[in-house]
Amino acid sequence: MMNIRSRRTALVLAIGTALALAFSFVPTPAHGATITHILNYEGEVTCPESNPVKGMTFDARSGRVTTQCYTQFYWDANMMGGEVFMEFDAVIRAGYAPGSAMIERVTIAVAEWKAERIAIDALRDDAQRRAQTAADASPGDVVCKAWSYTSRYNGSGGGTVCAVNNNPVDVSAKAPAPVPIKSEPVTEPTAPAAPTEAITSPLASKAKTSDVVATRYFAKTKMIPNLSGFATKLTFPKAPKGTQIKIKKSIGDSCNVKGRVVSVKASGTCDLTVTLSRKGKVVGSQKLLIGHS
Repeated sequence: MMNIRSRRTALVLAIGTALALAFSFVPTPAHGATITHILNYEGEVTCPESNPVKGMTFDARSGRVTTQCYTQFYWDANMMGGEVFMEFDAVIRAGYAPGSAMIERVTIAVAEWKAERIAIDALRDDAQRRAQTAADASPGDVVCKAWSYTSRYNGSGGGTVCAVNNNPVDVSAKAPAPVPIKSEPVTEPTAPAAPTEAITSPLASKAKTSDVVATRYFAKTKMIPNLSGFATKLTFPKAPKGTQIKIKKSIGDSCNVKGRVVSVKASGTCDLTVTLSRKGKVVGSQKLLIGHS
């Protein structure tokens, strides 16, 4: 039987090969002698359509500014890197025009590199979906899923993604019996079942609120694990009905915040301030420290 790493490697190669074949049927323009892949200008200029990728160089000693304009074909090869690009780049920088055989090699390599990137993103997205599904099935738990890959052009890598349930209440708990009073009964969520995934220790947190809804929300978010030393992607639960959530990182932190998703590098840390508001008024805030050993 194939082990997990072998299956993941096979998956990347299989998806990559299929997508590379699809790319190979796309007509490729002539990138040979009729095209200058790198254009150099004095000062800052707008790059022409033939060379849309712009780079700039500044010499601090002389104050000289130059602009480099690259073709998309060259830039894709540059992003891919490796021996194929180095040979291609050496020919261009020596002042020669790359032959059709070299152009074909670069075209195929770039198509396979792009296909691998798509396959790798699919592995990460699949891990995120599995983590979210498991978290939604176990309200109150933070579930993490590890993912990894081995590829030809992109080397080896991976990380860990985590999720908290998106359900505002535990739907598995029975509703309380009707009570003949005007005030609405408040029910506490049932104790969570023993988690099926490995749960790491919670990260440091500090919450300020007297609002019942905010208190319950922050009780969930403070259970997010402190995954120090791992590349981490966290998805915060949706804000309770009638409230809005705002997640802000500290200045200088290496993490990235986009909506309810926070991405932290393996060697990075992230100090977050999570704020809940209702009708423009803050009802609670919480500070979370991620990636601290």
